[in-house]
Amino acid sequence: MKYIGSKAKFADEIVAILQGYISEYKIKQYVEPFAGGFNVIDKVQCEYRLGNDIDPLVCDLIETCRDNPALLDSLHTPTREEYYDVRDNKGNYAAWYRAAVLLFASYNSRVYGGCYGATAQTKDDKTRNYFEESKQNFQRQLPALRNILVGNADYRDLRFPTRERVLIYCDPPYSTGVGYGGEKFDTAEFWDWCRLQTAAGHIVIISEYTAPDDFVCIWEHKTKTHLNNRAKIDRTEKLFIQGGLKCRKYTI
Repeated sequence: MKYIGSKAKFADEIVAILQGYISEYKIKQYVEPFAGGFNVIDKVQCEYRLGNDIDPLVCDLIETCRDNPALLDSLHTPTREEYYDVRDNKGNYAAWYRAAVLLFASYNSRVYGGCYGATAQTKDDKTRNYFEESKQNFQRQLPALRNILVGNADYRDLRFPTRERVLIYCDPPYSTGVGYGGEKFDTAEFWDWCRLQTAAGHIVIISEYTAPDDFVCIWEHKTKTHLNNRAKIDRTEKLFIQGGLKCRKYTI
């Protein structure tokens, strides 16, 4: 699913690393506190999987449509006027429908603070239907979302077992990016939370550009990312784990 900050481009590489930890430590429970577009968890093989996100849009869409996939066939590409009516009048629409319109028709996947982007003219003067492309991508993803428990909570409210090690993969809002639950994301508090989970015996792997000194980079990949919906800038995506836990260095 298209989603701002999605790791879809790197999913295969990230999943290979996660599966290594699952196998090595015989992990039975895998959790993503910031599942976003579910583009990593849908590829992870583990006995129990929880995909959680504070944003109800993705949760509403997945929980409704994976049991009723035919609903997506009824969707048509919204006009600009329809898009803004759905965005601004939450109470007038079913939760799954509003989620589909905002997730599939927002420019560059920026649901919050973004604008209409269902269709656009290409350089060769053809019309590209981003809404239909996003819908079809999600339809193809749906079968892989079965048997994933979906949660809609603040990551700080999640509770983990005390007698069993859990693999926790975090793709939080970047310190330079959008907020969290309508507020500024407290990066320092997040890293402290990661330390607490590690101290409790869990394995916590974090996607970020940078991390505190007590976290070790185990993988990196150079990429380009959008800035202010237009310009692209060079970035290096990285995976971190707190030092002291057995880990391997991955460089792609």
